[in-house]
Formats: sequence, C-alpha cells, structure tokens
Amino acid sequence: GYRALRRSALPPDGRLGIYGFGASAHLAAQVALAEGATVHVLTRSARARELALDLGASSVGGAYDRPPEPLDSAILFAPVGDLVPVALEALDRSGTLAVAGIHLTDIPVLDYRRHLFEERNLRSVTSNTRQDGRDFLDTAARIGMRVTVSPYPLSRADQALRDLAADRVSGAAVLVPG
Repeated sequence: GYRALRRSALPPDGRLGIYGFGASAHLAAQVALAEGATVHVLTRSARARELALDLGASSVGGAYDRPPEPLDSAILFAPVGDLVPVALEALDRSGTLAVAGIHLTDIPVLDYRRHLFEERNLRSVTSNTRQDGRDFLDTAARIGMRVTVSPYPLSRADQALRDLAADRVSGAAVLVPG
C-alpha cells in the first residue's frame, strides 16, 4: 500500500480516494492522513467503512459511489476492473489513479473524454522496493500507526479466506501458527 500511495502522486494536503479498504489500504490511509491528506474511502464493506471513519477518513461510501469532491489521487486496492473507470471519473484534472492489486478483473473499455482527458494518469503498482519498506517502517514508527488485525489459527486458513471474500475481516487477516 505504501508504494501505491507514492505511485498515486498525492500532492501535499491533497484529496485521496481509496477504493477497497483492507490490509494495505488501512495502512496507506494512515500515512496519507498523517501527511495532511483528505481521505475518502469507497468500499463495499460496511465494516471497512467504519474502520476508515475511525482512522480519520473524511468520508466513506460504497465502491461505486462518487466522492464528495474531485480527487487529486486515487488508489484502487479492490481487485475489480469495473472500478477503474469509476475512479478515473472521480479524479480532478491531472489526477492520478494507482492500481495496486496483484490480481484485477478485466477493465471495461475506457472513454477517452470521460476517463483520461484533462491529463488524468493511470499507473500500475507491482510491489514495494526495499527502500519503500524502509521508508514505510520509518513512517509507521513516526506516526504511531495503528494496525487492525483479525487473527486466525493456521488450521483455519480456509475460514480466513472465506471471511475475506465475504467482507467479514476488518483490517488484515493474520494467520497464527499453532
């Protein structure tokens, strides 16, 4: 999530939209908030929306909802390609969308005028670099990051996956060895 935040080119005191709000997103949101950003979270999970508000998000809504103001930057954490045009439309001029998922369903056809015109940017994100990891850990320590976890015994990994798919996990699902 940290690299995705950096790839989103969020300007100082900018307006950030976060689509999907799981393990990486709830950490990236805290970094953005600590840096002065206004954060709007758009996700299908009611539990995730509650967590986002608890962490300081300015607004929350459904994944396909429009944020209350144009965004300077957005990060798509949800693996849902249908959200790419939604997030692009929510960007202000020269805004950047970083697509952070390891997996993403197909992206629908984009309409140049609605989704990309006025210098909107679309960026992919693969993974953190070592320097990103160092920077993230330094930042996490400095801001007093709050990590929200839902622990599962290793023997219940299948349940953890089902709960993730059904939005029954708040923050990160963590497998705990016996």
